[in-house]
Amino acid sequence: MGSPAEAPALELRGNHAVPQYRADIDGLRALAVVPVVFWHFGIPRFSGGFVGVDVFFVISGFLITSLIRAEMKAGTFSIAYFYERRIRRIFPALFAVLLLSAVLGLLLLFPTDLKRFAESLQATVVFGSNFVFHNLAGYWDVASERKPLLHTWSLAVEEQFYLLFPLTLLLLTRAGRRAEMAGIASILLVSFILNLWAVRADPIADFFLLPYRAWELMLGSLLAVARFPGPQNRLMREAIMAAGLLLVLAAVFYYTPDTPFPGAAAVVPCLGAALLIYCGGSGITLVGSALQCRPAVFTGLISYSLYLWHWPLLVFARYALFRQLSPGETWFLIGISVVCAIVSWRLIEQPFRGRAERFSRKQVFAFGATVSAGALVAGAILQLHGGLPSRFSPKVQAILAAGSADQSPRRYGCVGPPKHWDADATECRFGAPARAPSLLLWGDSHASVLLPVLAQLAMERGQAGYFATHHSCAPLLGVQVSRADGCEAFNARILAEAMRDPNIRTVILAGHWAKMAEGTAYQHDDAGTSFLTDRQTRLRSLDKNPEVFARGLTRTIAALAKAHKDVVLVASIPEVGWPVPETMARLALGHSSQDIRPTAAAFQARQRHVLPLVQRLQRIYGISVVYPDTVLCRTGRCEVSEDGVPIYVDAHHLSYRGALLLKPLLKAPIDRSY
Repeated sequence: MGSPAEAPALELRGNHAVPQYRADIDGLRALAVVPVVFWHFGIPRFSGGFVGVDVFFVISGFLITSLIRAEMKAGTFSIAYFYERRIRRIFPALFAVLLLSAVLGLLLLFPTDLKRFAESLQATVVFGSNFVFHNLAGYWDVASERKPLLHTWSLAVEEQFYLLFPLTLLLLTRAGRRAEMAGIASILLVSFILNLWAVRADPIADFFLLPYRAWELMLGSLLAVARFPGPQNRLMREAIMAAGLLLVLAAVFYYTPDTPFPGAAAVVPCLGAALLIYCGGSGITLVGSALQCRPAVFTGLISYSLYLWHWPLLVFARYALFRQLSPGETWFLIGISVVCAIVSWRLIEQPFRGRAERFSRKQVFAFGATVSAGALVAGAILQLHGGLPSRFSPKVQAILAAGSADQSPRRYGCVGPPKHWDADATECRFGAPARAPSLLLWGDSHASVLLPVLAQLAMERGQAGYFATHHSCAPLLGVQVSRADGCEAFNARILAEAMRDPNIRTVILAGHWAKMAEGTAYQHDDAGTSFLTDRQTRLRSLDKNPEVFARGLTRTIAALAKAHKDVVLVASIPEVGWPVPETMARLALGHSSQDIRPTAAAFQARQRHVLPLVQRLQRIYGISVVYPDTVLCRTGRCEVSEDGVPIYVDAHHLSYRGALLLKPLLKAPIDRSY
């Protein structure tokens, strides 16, 4: 077997040259996939198993570059043939997994989760699922356990690389060897610098998106083109291979989800993989022999199918059981994943990757286009029909409808056409149409929850108010929220409007306060991660969220108090941690008496950065504070339903029925504004 220091040895397959097979790389694939699977299944000690994906990226960069350069050297490179090989390699097993996942989704997933699945299904077949999951939430969120196709984000990154890189490499190669080396090294360097910046500034994008991951693929690519001299000394080879293995294993066993990642931490497993690839073909070593042993090579051969199958099986098992797996169930499911991977590799992957005459290029492209179109149509149908709630019994449908539908009367909302400053920002009047607004309701979606109740109170008194809301943007002056573009500017504009209008005497502030202060969603909620930044804290860090939150809320209240506005702050609505309607429906299906009501103590613990601040601001500025928990949590647990009907529409937004429970609390401060 030739050394990586030289151009890869070539084999002829049909009319095309390909790099000579290296068994040690299949062994390296095994070293990548096993930690990923064990980490997902929660096997002890594999706390950093997620780095296996980074090892895969380095391998992919090396193999794809070697393949393209081998065919270029032989004069047989063809873009059409390259993409034909990618379709043969990736699509068949992927489509089998998508088909089974769709069937299980139809059987098990509740409407909201099925709609989310449909969106990810569409994104997966066009290799854009990394964008979808980047927008939805972070990889570490507990709610990831309700996303059967979450793991396809890495396939999307690789496919985006496959779309862009061949032509780039072709142009660089034609420009000469120096240009080729310089081009690849430049892409690597720029991407790595972006990665170092984004791990703090935008960690979710850093994890999911190609520009921040490209350096890992380019590291493998650089190995394929650089022709670094391979070590001839056995002792040197042993040392390099051992170092590479130790680097990968160190990341697998010592990293945790709390490790800032990728960032600089990704260098460790990527460098380890690069050392193993670099030295693995230069001669016999103990580590190389271990990577080339039959169990390791076979695991590497089925690694793609194993990666595809294990995660949906795990997600649907947990979804069906509505609990974590026992150790026995975990190992049983791992065994099932291996069996599925072997069958998939033998009966699905191999036939499509075999002799070209079995399936022509035209058939391969037609197959890919047809199945992709079918998945897009199926996804659209599932979304248009609201996740097909008719699959469930009338009782379950009633629970879902009562909790998820907007039950508030239309007259208790905006009066006249609202102003839409952008897709997420809305302003409007409410209450009596003929009166000048004396009240401002300002906040994020938690303020929207209160609008029907406040509008009802205003109409009962013949008064009017003004409503200003921005999705995921609490009224924190001078603060930018990562999940709310334009948040800082929106809040500045609303404050200026309130200052200019002397009729506005009372300002009610409402927000998802604990989410802003903590940055993370509560328990099984899928609200994603919100990073707060301001002039004092420009880099995104969850550790800094409480400080930025405190400064922003203090600025808001101080500015309003200085303008002699009567400030009413609606403290946090209790978060449940489960999507209430669907969870109640799930419990009804299983005839379960499980209590999902959060305890009052748990609510207080979640408010550790909120309530002390609110109480301090109340003492300093004399603001009024409304505490929803005094109504919702008065029994020691926070209620999620009334007479068997959900009072939440999801894990933290009250329904109209739930918001009406707060009406007595809102009467007194509202009366003061009239």
